[in-house]
Amino acid sequence: MKRIQNITLLIIFLFLFSRVYIWVSRPMAFSEIFYSYMPYSHLWASGTLPYLDQWYEYPPATIPLFYLPHLIDMGTRFKFIHLNYLEAYRGGLLIWDIGLFSLIWLTLKKVSTPQKILQISLLFYILMTVKAHDFIYDTMDLTFVTAMTFGIAVPVFLNSFLGSATSWFGFFLATALKYVNAPLVLIYAVIERKRMKETVIACFIGFLLVWALPLAFFRSSILVSLVYQNIRGIQIDSVPAIFLRTANVFTKSEQVIEVFKNYEIAGPLTNQVKNFVKIFFPLSVLCFLIGSSLYIIKNKKLDNHWSRVHFTLGYVLLFFLTGKVLSTPFLLWLIPLTAIYPFRKTNDQLAVLIPSAVAISISMTNVPNWSIFIFPFPLIVGWIRTFCFLFLFMFWLKLSKQEINLIRKQPK
Repeated sequence: MKRIQNITLLIIFLFLFSRVYIWVSRPMAFSEIFYSYMPYSHLWASGTLPYLDQWYEYPPATIPLFYLPHLIDMGTRFKFIHLNYLEAYRGGLLIWDIGLFSLIWLTLKKVSTPQKILQISLLFYILMTVKAHDFIYDTMDLTFVTAMTFGIAVPVFLNSFLGSATSWFGFFLATALKYVNAPLVLIYAVIERKRMKETVIACFIGFLLVWALPLAFFRSSILVSLVYQNIRGIQIDSVPAIFLRTANVFTKSEQVIEVFKNYEIAGPLTNQVKNFVKIFFPLSVLCFLIGSSLYIIKNKKLDNHWSRVHFTLGYVLLFFLTGKVLSTPFLLWLIPLTAIYPFRKTNDQLAVLIPSAVAISISMTNVPNWSIFIFPFPLIVGWIRTFCFLFLFMFWLKLSKQEINLIRKQPK
């Protein structure tokens, strides 16, 4: 018992010490805060309205996220303590971070996770967020994955209508920060199918709490952000781009361009791959949703919490493998989703955490533009990351099969 308490204190100390390190080790060369978020807030402060007057690329929940630091900056100016925009934004993300870490810890304890697995998960979160110190407080991806994790964890604590409504609130808040998780609405509904009437009402309440005000104010103008997402090209870190960049080593036909503050690949091969991805990506998501839903319906004894975490992680891995959009901060999503996963065996946990750590670490490490034979280091990094994603998705399928076998072994 005393040993467990000592380890707990050590984890708390490491977490607090690591947050100090992340705070002081902010990126100096480039930050989305200065490049994107602060200019947006200044536009809105001058009277320009997002969507209505401006081609705004993000969903509506990002508006208060980006504008609140401006209000704090203005409100504390000439006061005893002045928090400028950078400090206010990073301070807000620090609060999200502490909340997410606490949520993961409490959830793992609530579902009776073995002590060793719990400790490894918490240490993984601490170490990987330290590695991601250039991105964790200086982008908005931590807020998205926090909302998503909150949505899948809440029913563990509130197994009632209130818990369902709060869970849907977290889900829709995530969609209002990024649209990425929207297709998961089908899987979450299937998980809660036994109380379908309550689920529909709770889902509607969660939707209204997040989306009612933006829809009432901006109406159809919000579609501007969807149009923007549709016209985005193939980002250079995405899996399709890795294939194109490899082909380009031989063809010399493609080039890297900057579009809407993102680096994309362009050229004749890219144009052909775009047409393929436009069909393959939504088709793969559709197959995933149908297959996962049938799996949940067929196996009635599945634990609801396991299902939420499992299929959320699987969907994110599929998105990484088949989507045309992938930037380095997206890898932050892997950290809490793998940390909160209710593993049954340490070997399974390490089989997921190690390749996740490799993908995150190599992607968040600057490498020189040297070459091994004819292949540049950044391209090799892209292939290692791609193989990590592929391994994780294949192992995710294995975990799906293992869960069925465990259920079948249970006494009737």
